[in-house]
Amino acid sequence: MEEAKPLVLIVDDNPTNIDLLVNTLKNDYRLSVAKNGPKALDYAERYLPDLILLDIMMPGMNGYEVCTRLKTTVQTKDIPVIFITAMSETEHKTRGFEVGAVDYITKPFHAAEVKARVRTHLSLKKARNHEIYIASKIQKTLLLGQPPRDIDRIKVAQLTIPSQQVDGDFYDFFKVSDKCFDLVVGDVMGKGIPAALLGAAIKSHFLRVLNELIRLTDKEKFPEPEKIVSSVHSGMIGHLNDLETFVTLCYARFDLVKYLLTYVDCGHMRTIHFQDSLNTFSLLQGDNMPIGFPGQGTFSQISVPFGPGDLFVFYSDGLTEIKNRNGNLYGEKRLVDFVNRNARIEPEKIIRNVWEDIIAFSKSDTFDDDITCVIVKIEKECSGRALSYESELEINSDLKELKKVRTFVREFCENLSESLIDNNRINLIELAVTEVTSNIIKHAYNKRSDNRIQINAKASNEKIVLLFYDWGKEFDSKSVPPPVFDGTQEGGFGLYIIAHTVNEVDYSRDDKGENCTCLKFNLTGGY
Repeated sequence: MEEAKPLVLIVDDNPTNIDLLVNTLKNDYRLSVAKNGPKALDYAERYLPDLILLDIMMPGMNGYEVCTRLKTTVQTKDIPVIFITAMSETEHKTRGFEVGAVDYITKPFHAAEVKARVRTHLSLKKARNHEIYIASKIQKTLLLGQPPRDIDRIKVAQLTIPSQQVDGDFYDFFKVSDKCFDLVVGDVMGKGIPAALLGAAIKSHFLRVLNELIRLTDKEKFPEPEKIVSSVHSGMIGHLNDLETFVTLCYARFDLVKYLLTYVDCGHMRTIHFQDSLNTFSLLQGDNMPIGFPGQGTFSQISVPFGPGDLFVFYSDGLTEIKNRNGNLYGEKRLVDFVNRNARIEPEKIIRNVWEDIIAFSKSDTFDDDITCVIVKIEKECSGRALSYESELEINSDLKELKKVRTFVREFCENLSESLIDNNRINLIELAVTEVTSNIIKHAYNKRSDNRIQINAKASNEKIVLLFYDWGKEFDSKSVPPPVFDGTQEGGFGLYIIAHTVNEVDYSRDDKGENCTCLKFNLTGGY
């Protein structure tokens, strides 16, 4: 695919100047024009041009003000700005560079000069972007660890969004045994490549400390989290003081034999612990200072029990300090409420939902600070023929998706023991879910294909529960007349089929407009 030409925004209130610049650049670039400052700012935020040619003397908002606004806005601060103006005095050029311009062209200009300077600064921008891209690839190797894949009943999902393509947030995992692992999540004060390098150094120091402590202690006993953190602090305090920076972090050990979390919190954001059995949450916080603060010689750890189905959310302050256009913070409360609503779905899905929620809140996908979120979920145990697991599917409200729904349900059922469910029963379940999904598409969404349907499947050794969520028109099953079986009625048999296929069906709608259809199929005691 051919690479698109760079987009250049021309900002000038003089039609003659605009025509000259357009004729000079039209063969080499995509061009857009704004005739005043506010329109230029609006366009820049919406379309992010590759370069801006900006006049200074404009009515209402001059070029200096426009450039200042561009450079103080996260989305536009890296767009190169070239002033092109009749103001040739040294003080005007100096001010132009002070507010963030990369170059200054005086009128009347020569076409060859404009072309050369535009080409030069676009080349520099492309080179910087390539360097940052390479650095971000290196960052993923140095700063972002991979969770252990061979520890049963643990599911982990991660999200990291750097503010400048490269950041100082880091996390890593250390396997203690087949039933135990450690997680460290940290945030270096600062941004960009320097913070990333320091984060990589601290992460590397954790590995050296672990190896050294294991060598010096009983091989059968892994060093305690508080000992590990204290040793890292001792080894890094001098470097951190020299650089006048510090690191907040949480070091957590998950022991699946004792069902115990032991953690050392060093000034980090409070970890969210959702307790499945109680359907509630707690916020975990220690009283240690960040790594690099003088006077903190030793660090203390805290232990809390957890159970099957529990969920832990570790995150950096970049997440809760996201602002919307009114200047309001996303905040800890919104995140906790979000986790409570989503705690029983898969961690990967929670991470995707977090991303979508912060985008919806901020109306942007570019942020002032680095964002990191790591979710650890303790899966529920299965023993013998007993099953306790969940799966989910999200589809568009399109009848073409029915095949996907049937496949999802069949694969889910086939994971159960043959002694619990046979092929005939699976066929009946497929029939019921097809009718429910069709009804949602046809009636709740009036056949509009641009909406979504979420299906959650849950199974135990006693029953299968299928939950269908939609946000369309409310459904009242009592308002539907019973079908007529005299051959005169072509449709309208869906509810009858559902009612005679499942053991229990329930329709509900909450105060936020979410509809839920719940189907229950008994796996014991016959159909």
